[in-house]
Amino acid sequence: MKAKQVSVVAALLVVGLTGCSTAPAKYTYVVDPDLTEQANNLTRTSAHAGHVVWVNPPLKRVPVNEQP
Repeated sequence: MKAKQVSVVAALLVVGLTGCSTAPAKYTYVVDPDLTEQANNLTRTSAHAGHVVWVNPPLKRVPVNEQP
């Protein structure tokens, strides 16, 4: 009985997760040039800031149909 319950739960999880992953994307993330330029300008004007290396650049969410 317990094996049947586990298999039913596993099947529901598979169906649920694949349904979410195949949904069409409405938004995408692109690098935000305004925030990037703002941070780069701060490093040029400040005597205390060093060289900026982006590990995770600032992103902004845009609709897929407006992606540049």
